Amino acid sequence: MPPIKGQYILIIGGTSGMGFAAATLALQEHANVAIASSNSARVETAVKALKTSFPEGNIEGYVVDLQSEVLEKTLDHLLMNVTCDGVALLDHIITTAGRGPVAKPLSETSIKEVTEVAKHGITVPMILAKVGHRYLKKSYTSSLTFTGGHISEKPVANYSLYSALAASMVGLTRNLALDMAPIRVNLVNPGATLTEMWGPNREQIGEMVGKNALLGKVGSAEEVGEAYIYLMKDSNTTGSC
Repeated sequence: MPPIKGQYILIIGGTSGMGFAAATLALQEHANVAIASSNSARVETAVKALKTSFPEGNIEGYVVDLQSEVLEKTLDHLLMNVTCDGVALLDHIITTAGRGPVAKPLSETSIKEVTEVAKHGITVPMILAKVGHRYLKKSYTSSLTFTGGHISEKPVANYSLYSALAASMVGLTRNLALDMAPIRVNLVNPGATLTEMWGPNREQIGEMVGKNALLGKVGSAEEVGEAYIYLMKDSNTTGSC
C-alpha cells in the first residue's frame, strides 16, 4: 500500500472523535496534519494533545465556522491559510465534522429543521468539494473523504431526515468522483460509534446500544479512523462508500 509519509492532510472535525483518531493515525504514519474545528479552545487542546504524543510531528490547528452565512468564502479563507495561499497544496482533505442526530417523529419535524439539517448535510460537503478542488494536488494520489452513516442503508425509527441525508451523501460521493477526477472522492459510513458526540453519558449509551448490535458492541473512534487512512493510501479507490 502506498505510504502517506510526508503528505499534507487537512481534517475538518479533527479535534475529537473519528477526526481526532484519524489525525492520530496519520501522525503515526509520519504525515503532516492540520486540524480544523469551530471551537478555538478545542482546537488548542487537540493540537496540544497531539504534539505531546508526537513531539516530532508537524501538526497545526485552525478555526472554521461551517455555519457561516458566507460558507464558500469561509472555506476558501481556511484553505488559503492552510496551504499558505496555495503554495503548499494539500494531498488529502477529510471531514468528520457534524452534530449528533436527534430522533424525532415525522409529525414533530419542522420545515426549519429540515432546512437547517440539509444545509449542513449537503451544502457543506458540496461547497467543500468546490473550494477544496482548488487546493488539492491534481493527482490520483490525492483524495477528499466525507463521513456519512450506515443509517443510509439500515433505517432506524424516527430518523427519516438523517437517513435521507446519509443516503444523499452516497450519491454525492459517487458523482463527485467523476467531477473531481483524478482526485479521488470517498465516503466513510460508520455504524454506531462511541465518540464525544454522544455526550457525557456516552459510555452508558454505548453499552445500551451495543446490547442490540450483532456483535454485542459499538465501534470505537480508533477503529473507524483506520478507514480514513486506508482511503488515503489506496490510490485505486474512488466513489467508494
